[in-house]
Amino acid sequence: MNRIDPETFTQGSLVHFLCLFGSALITVAFVLVARSRLVRSKGSALRRMRVFLVIGCLVAAFLGTGIGIVPGDFTWSDSLPLQYCNLATLIAAWAVATRHRNAQGVLYFWTLALSTWAYLTPSLYVGPAHAWFWVFWSYHLFILIALAWVLFVDRFRPDWTDWRKSVCITLIYTGLLASLNFLTGWNYGFVGPDVPSQPNLLEFLGPYPLRLFWMILIGAGLFTLLMIPWTRPGANRPN
Repeated sequence: MNRIDPETFTQGSLVHFLCLFGSALITVAFVLVARSRLVRSKGSALRRMRVFLVIGCLVAAFLGTGIGIVPGDFTWSDSLPLQYCNLATLIAAWAVATRHRNAQGVLYFWTLALSTWAYLTPSLYVGPAHAWFWVFWSYHLFILIALAWVLFVDRFRPDWTDWRKSVCITLIYTGLLASLNFLTGWNYGFVGPDVPSQPNLLEFLGPYPLRLFWMILIGAGLFTLLMIPWTRPGANRPN
């Protein structure tokens, strides 16, 4: 692994590994504390943790979408809050605050099938010396913690109705982004004509716009694979 460079971020570096390890550690610790409060019937403590998580998601969403909207830094092609992870942070807040099943379903599939790529192949170029580095990892971390909360505290168990609704919502949003990108030349959601300069899966999917077909096919396949843990008998029965 490379030495720590505070100015730049490189995939597969020590900084990348530490971010992955730290995110997993914080998520597990948060959920274990919440589960212990649940077992001990400490409702007030659990409510405070829920409120903290909702507020954290909203603050992370604000920072993640607003940090670029400053004089001289805003660009229409990059600064609008239209990326999947931007929206996933708001969906996470909605799912934790209301336990709305549609929000829980979309959060489950988007986190594990889409936001996972932000962890494995992050489109990040600056290191720990820059504010955006911390904002990037913070709002992705809150998405992950929210999913863990929904699964292990609220005991959400996806079924095929959740799968169908999530696929439809994803296809609609992808279609809107693809149309916007086609008209403008932008690349929100990575469903436009460009590819990130950091290594990523898009490099193997062929030229635009044909790669959109493969992206949709792969996404649907991942959504389907994510249903496997819940198809065995009794898998959807809450503890």
